[in-house]
Amino acid sequence: MEYNVYNERNIGILVDDEMLKKSLEQNGKDLSVEIISAMGISKDKCYSKRLEEAIYHEKQINRIKAMYSLLSLEDITTFEALRKKESSIPDEDFQYELSEKSILQAVLIRLEKGADGVREAFFAEGIPSIVKTDLLYIYATGFSTASKDIEFLIDGIEVFAKKSEQWMKKLKKDDFEDIMMSCLNGLFIISESSSLLSELPKINIEKLSKTGAEILKMKIDSYAKEIIASLARALPPKYAYEMLDPIMNGRAKGDVKKELIASLKVLKSKE
Repeated sequence: MEYNVYNERNIGILVDDEMLKKSLEQNGKDLSVEIISAMGISKDKCYSKRLEEAIYHEKQINRIKAMYSLLSLEDITTFEALRKKESSIPDEDFQYELSEKSILQAVLIRLEKGADGVREAFFAEGIPSIVKTDLLYIYATGFSTASKDIEFLIDGIEVFAKKSEQWMKKLKKDDFEDIMMSCLNGLFIISESSSLLSELPKINIEKLSKTGAEILKMKIDSYAKEIIASLARALPPKYAYEMLDPIMNGRAKGDVKKELIASLKVLKSKE
């Protein structure tokens, strides 16, 4: 198989299984970020040990990618290695915008307790807001193995859009938009790579439709609106049209309009 990943210069490249198998001869601390990412996408647990080594890579981006790749493998035997790494990082790390301790705590919650554990932690008191943010970010690349993950992500997007939690109201505008776009993009990737979204209970589809419509009414980065316009293709026409209503009848501009037109064609073919 081939995997579409990004190298350290954020350039998209292809990695295949042959390259991954060859990388097993290397120590994880020497692996490139694209190899680390592809290992996670492959979901092959034979790469677990190399990824455990990679969480000690000299480059932070490689360490973080290794954490997410280990989560993607869902190999519970890696839990202790991740816990050991998390314990070695002082609490002061929470003060950084990109906190490895926070990311590791989010990854450990999902790995140990599943989607239900993620939901419980996200809405619980006493959990640092940065960890709650990272619980959303674990889905930013489309990670999902169960409908409960998607149901949580939809609920997370809903409360985030409404800023229902006090900690959300304290976020800077740029941070708020980045998290929102990441969550929406993760949901879109899931919709493109599986049928999970279309198999959700009606109540979840209705919630996504209403939340998407509310986001389209916001003064928010247009990319968020592009994603929603694209995401509509995965919904039943009735709910898709309700979600897209705020940008219908000539109200969409630029790239948002392009995505809207493309989605309307798909929706029409479904009718």
